Amino acid sequence: MKENCEIIYKNLEENKKYESTIKQVVDECFKTEGLDKTNLYMSITLTEPEEIEKINMQYRNIDRPTDVLSFPMFEKDELEEFLKNNRQNTDVNIQGDILGDIVISIPKVYEQAEEYGHSFERELSYMVVHGFYHLMGYDHMEESDKIIMRQKEENILGKLGINRETTLEDEEKELKKIEEAEKNNKKKTSNSNFLDAWKHAIDGIIYATTTQRNVKVQLIIAVLVVIVSLFFDLSRAEFLCFLFTIILILFAEMCNTAIETVVDLYVDVYHPKAKIAKDVAAGGVVVTTINALIVGYFLFFDKISEIGINFIKNLITSPIHLAFSTIVIVVIAIVALIAMAKTNKHKGLNHKFMPSGFTTLAFAANTIIWVMVDKLTTSLPINIVIITLSLVMAILVAASRIEAKVHKLSEVIFSACVGILMVLIIYGLALGLVGKII
Repeated sequence: MKENCEIIYKNLEENKKYESTIKQVVDECFKTEGLDKTNLYMSITLTEPEEIEKINMQYRNIDRPTDVLSFPMFEKDELEEFLKNNRQNTDVNIQGDILGDIVISIPKVYEQAEEYGHSFERELSYMVVHGFYHLMGYDHMEESDKIIMRQKEENILGKLGINRETTLEDEEKELKKIEEAEKNNKKKTSNSNFLDAWKHAIDGIIYATTTQRNVKVQLIIAVLVVIVSLFFDLSRAEFLCFLFTIILILFAEMCNTAIETVVDLYVDVYHPKAKIAKDVAAGGVVVTTINALIVGYFLFFDKISEIGINFIKNLITSPIHLAFSTIVIVVIAIVALIAMAKTNKHKGLNHKFMPSGFTTLAFAANTIIWVMVDKLTTSLPINIVIITLSLVMAILVAASRIEAKVHKLSEVIFSACVGILMVLIIYGLALGLVGKII
């Protein structure tokens, strides 16, 4: 008799109960879909969460464990054509063609069986059927496709006498819970006011900075090119074009991350359309990078030979350029610092010194005003008023973060020190270099 599946154990001991359930389900799947008259077979790997997480990362670039992964060897139309030509090829001497591979996390099956109130056998059977129909080319991206796939899954389980171990009344209660959860989820994901929307936007920036390697690299490059821009005498229009180019690349990287996340949320197998979505998003990043190279060429190529002179002239005659560049560097640094604080690797920052971006910026701006105040006016009373008002504004910003219970006193003090020190270091290095060159 033809074997319809090969069972492989990865970091798990062999188990006859698993094999009996899987083979029974696979045989029914093959019989229902008419594959038992072909030389097709499938591979099923049983493993643990750590191993399926590695596979998920390697093939789908998702760094988390899941319950089941499917890797089909045919597109749906290719499979249909193959079946037309091979339904009678059951000769044992003919080498079998693999329908695809399924990977199942056994601990996750146990966990979900308990969570949903099913037996282990029912949950394992569902995983096998679900994976099988992905190999057959079905998916659940669209609601109509999802309905078709679910009907086929339930049809197989029904033929095997594997049904939900709940009553109709229990299912209605569960459905109400799901509907209530969806309503609550809609409330949570919608923005009730402008401040709420701003907070969620900041969370998105922090997530991208924390988890996406390319975003981290782009931020580091942004800091470096902003520092390099100090060596050149850029006009306002040129500097604006320069900053817009940096922001455009970061925007494209974040859009790419968002698209990949949405695609991965709905697709748990390789799908041509999912690949197209990801490739187009990545192409957008490439286009913005090419644009940055073109902008950089026209802005800097003719000025490279005059780096030293332009640097001195720019720092002496254009303190606003240095001030704005300093603010850009502080913003990027504080985003990176907050991202570090939100990871488990830096628990000290997370629990005691979670940085406040508002406070850091307020005290950085205050320090820049202190440094530049003698250039703004030569009147001592006016200087004192400007310094005092800027300090009061910075303190009020810090106090508002404590009052809103967003940050603690220690976090606000830490953030203020970071803002002040960063400005002093940047200005100290810039002006010290000017002194040496002069």
